[in-house]
Amino acid sequence: MKFRPIHFSICVLALVSLSGCGIQKPQTDPFLDAAARRSAETVHNLNRDIQTSKGTGHLRLETGEGVQTFQLAWAARSPDRVRLTFTALASPVETIVADGRQVTFISHTGRHQPHTTASGDPDLEPYTGVPLSLSDMVCLLLGQIPVQEYGDAWFTSEDGTRIQLHKRFTSRFQELILAPDQPVKALRMKNRQDETRYEIRYHAFDTIDNRQIPVDLTITDGKGRLARMTITRFWPGIPVNASVFQLTPIGS
Repeated sequence: MKFRPIHFSICVLALVSLSGCGIQKPQTDPFLDAAARRSAETVHNLNRDIQTSKGTGHLRLETGEGVQTFQLAWAARSPDRVRLTFTALASPVETIVADGRQVTFISHTGRHQPHTTASGDPDLEPYTGVPLSLSDMVCLLLGQIPVQEYGDAWFTSEDGTRIQLHKRFTSRFQELILAPDQPVKALRMKNRQDETRYEIRYHAFDTIDNRQIPVDLTITDGKGRLARMTITRFWPGIPVNASVFQLTPIGS
């Protein structure tokens, strides 16, 4: 019994720290909150019925070290399987193979040794320069918007074009910027200090099989890095054999 006050104090301190400085949910109209949630769910649910895809595209990376351009080719299956190859001048540069349990990064230029992660959803930046997790990249390759789990949603602009999303008891904040002529204009991931960790800005959507597919987007982070991805060919819902997501005997 004597330890209960200590446990209670710890819980109070934890709640205080989680609700401390930074972004706070203001007092809002529940009716408007419900509308914000419906709008956020519409963006989140875009193309969620696409379970597999194959495609090709281009990637332009801009960092403090310079500019690099690659061609992309992939096969993907929701939520965490992908084979994605980066090529330059028709020669393979890097391949990512994820089978749902682990992810292997293979350099075809000798930049690094083949590396297999213990995590099924690692950060791609160290290997590709793209500041996204693997699951977020799979979403993009499936034509989806990588809105992460959230609990609260509310408008932060009077015109209803900005929606703040927050997962309770975490420092995860997201901001959706809507547009009248396309499903979404931008998705921002923020920390509790309202600093943008990274932003995905959507420049163009194309109608493919009666779906609105994002085909031109830019990913930026707080370090000044930029990745612009354009999709040139996209096949949604195409059969993809499970062997595609397995390494071959020669490890590629």
